[in-house]
Amino acid sequence: MIQYTLAMKLLYVTESVPNRDPQLGDGSSMIPYEVILHLPADVAVTLLTFSGPVPVPAEIRARCETVHELAPRADPAAFVLSFGGLAGLGKQRRSTPSARAAAATLSGRNDATLIHGPHALFLSHFAAGPLVLQTVDPWSIRAAMDTAIARSLRPAYRLRELLAGRAERSLPARARLLTVGAQDAAAWSAKLGRAVQSVPNGTTVATGPRRDRTSPVVCFAGSLNYAPNVDSATVLATSIAPLVWREVPEARFVIAGRQPTAAVQALAGPKVEILANVPSLPDIFQGADVAVFPDEHGVGIRNSVLEALAAGLPVVASPVAARELPPHPLLTVEAGRDAMVRKIVEHLRAPRPPHGTPGGAADQAGTVRSWDTVAGEYLAEVRAAVAASSAAGDLSGTARQL
Repeated sequence: MIQYTLAMKLLYVTESVPNRDPQLGDGSSMIPYEVILHLPADVAVTLLTFSGPVPVPAEIRARCETVHELAPRADPAAFVLSFGGLAGLGKQRRSTPSARAAAATLSGRNDATLIHGPHALFLSHFAAGPLVLQTVDPWSIRAAMDTAIARSLRPAYRLRELLAGRAERSLPARARLLTVGAQDAAAWSAKLGRAVQSVPNGTTVATGPRRDRTSPVVCFAGSLNYAPNVDSATVLATSIAPLVWREVPEARFVIAGRQPTAAVQALAGPKVEILANVPSLPDIFQGADVAVFPDEHGVGIRNSVLEALAAGLPVVASPVAARELPPHPLLTVEAGRDAMVRKIVEHLRAPRPPHGTPGGAADQAGTVRSWDTVAGEYLAEVRAAVAASSAAGDLSGTARQL
């Protein structure tokens, strides 16, 4: 029996332009960028997004049937409504009559709608037909983390958390909900009393050669304007590095990522290098002996750990940084700082691979999750939403006949 795969028309709504910009992109813009480019060719994508500092990449325009780029509202008065997330400034700036009308019109022309990002989820109330909603981190859970680590204004953070939870509970019942981490999916499901699926991110195996270096190198990578990463970089430079230098005085520490805060920039010193907005994290990993992630806070799955492992680089991580990651031959998880330092020193004293050795080889990096797999899982969720909508329509028709 021959099986035919029906082409699908998908409306993909994103809170910001899908991109991989090293300075202005983030995890939320990265996911739709990769998913769009890795969807099967028989999926016709209509992109509805909001303009910002990064233009729509040429490869995204080429992959999409049409691109609708809306201008967000630039209204300073909206700031008074801002408590973040689904009910905050990001949502208020995007909640324009043209955005609501576009979501209603375009969703009616497509087989299904996939909305990505908490600042765009409000458009689910205007979209017709089968619906899938994705947020990298459930905003109420992210807000709860921010409340827990806040050093001031905790009542405001708590209010932000409550508003996010209320907005999440109002999301359409027919929508399938997605997030990245399995633990976050379970916690969000319990909060909302409805099903939530986890679709972890993918990564790409690095293939470039190992870069030569004159001294042992420890690296850390991540968005350096994200509070948990600022804390991690501070712990690495001020607490872990001095202990490592007792054993390996010549060791250098490289902290790399987008938009470092003043607090991160202040960590720079003779043996601590801060690299801002690096165009390629694999280049950082291929020039290091070990990557270290001493995270004490965080939600979701840490992409930088996956990218370091894919580059064939040994990783020493805290349980928070390694949350939800499967065992890997290059990954060591250490809860105590002293144990973490011992493992770092062990890697720094180990013989180095010869200069020019390929990074990310299969025997070094092991199996990594591809973006083709991720895009396939997103598409499966969209098809499930379409099937559920069809079944509900059939049942409604039967009820009317009876």
